[in-house]
Amino acid sequence: MTTDPVPFPIIAPLVRRHAEDAVFYWSQHDGSASSPHLTLAELGRFSAMLAAHLEGLEVAGPEGWGLALAALERWKKPGEAFVCACLALQAGNAAQLDELLAHVRARPDELLRGVISAFGWVPHAQAVAIIYAWSAPTSDPIRQTVALRATALLGAAATASLAQPLALFLNSPDEHVRAAACRVAAVASAGDSLHNAALRAGLQDPCLAARAEAAIALGGRPPLRASHDADDAIVAAETLWQCVIVQVKLHNATTGWYRKQALRRLQRWVQLLAILIPIGNPNLAALINFMPARVALRFIAYHGDSAHLPYVIAQMRDPATARYAGWVWQTITGVDLRASALVLPEPHAGSDTPELGDAREDADLGLPVPDADAIAGHSSVPLAEGQQYLQGQVLNPMRALSLLKHAVQAERGIAAQYLLALPPGESGAPHARLSIRAAAPLQIRSANKLRDQFAQSGIGA
Repeated sequence: MTTDPVPFPIIAPLVRRHAEDAVFYWSQHDGSASSPHLTLAELGRFSAMLAAHLEGLEVAGPEGWGLALAALERWKKPGEAFVCACLALQAGNAAQLDELLAHVRARPDELLRGVISAFGWVPHAQAVAIIYAWSAPTSDPIRQTVALRATALLGAAATASLAQPLALFLNSPDEHVRAAACRVAAVASAGDSLHNAALRAGLQDPCLAARAEAAIALGGRPPLRASHDADDAIVAAETLWQCVIVQVKLHNATTGWYRKQALRRLQRWVQLLAILIPIGNPNLAALINFMPARVALRFIAYHGDSAHLPYVIAQMRDPATARYAGWVWQTITGVDLRASALVLPEPHAGSDTPELGDAREDADLGLPVPDADAIAGHSSVPLAEGQQYLQGQVLNPMRALSLLKHAVQAERGIAAQYLLALPPGESGAPHARLSIRAAAPLQIRSANKLRDQFAQSGIGA
């Protein structure tokens, strides 16, 4: 006589805790890109905990899905959308995916980011299967946008999973699809004349986001020998520059949640512009002074030219930006503020130091208050103007690769972007893409692939 195995009991409070903790660890992962302290090794612990909680929800089956969806319906945040997307993608459950998309359509600006992130956390086969299905001609713009953004996230190899040629998406009547397609073009082959032509046309797109993404893609595609490709890079950088100016105005004119969303987009464009604009551009000072101070400091950190350190020091005298400006100065020069006694005592509670906003967050992150006067007179920073510095050294491929392994997340982001801007190796194969928000094991594999590609192409030899 045989008996059926007794199913594992589902304990609803425990499963609900899995859903809550998965959201928490994803939020930590997603927000880690700006961390001045978190290293890849420490991020690995977040990755492991997030994977464990997702597995707990997956084991719970329909009950896990129900509790995750209930959390999304209640909180309507990208973290909850990420968890639901992971479960639905992992299971390949069309009904669950439809339920998820119903929520996404109602709040796309808030939830799309979480759904797209999930494609990097499920097995590749499941991810590309949904990309193929959602990029079909019969798919609506939301599905196509997610499919394209997920393709850009996964990299050049995933472009073969699209159900239609990329050129069709680049010329879509939907502005969100066009913008997402430009992101895919940024990781696709640079030698495709149809893509290049569509991106050139995209520089005149009436949609600001599509125009900026076309500029990012065209400007970041490795230049070929033909002279017009160099011209493309110049025009693309100028276009993105103008998009940043418009976005600054939009940011300044908004409040609340809309201002936060405008700032997220502005920060991304600014750090990409920092790579596209040649160091030494004589008009940069005007752009830096036009941007909000913290955005300008972000640009300088990614641009890395010591010529802009006087602006950084000036921002140390403003309590709202002092700590972040100190971090930017330290990041470029490689001079540790605390070890070099270039910090001021922590203000007492109840002082004039801002208690809310970015300044409070900088304090919570443990950034010190820099001594602007002492830093202005600091003489042991022999950095020549006109080069990109990170941690006091001129960036080169091998230096950037080393930083990817050992530096903190905020510095790893700068190194990763530098590496993505390099032309492909002599073999013609594109360099591996590395997102510092990806799962830590995936980042390690990407870094190892980069190392192998550099070795094959003779970089650093």
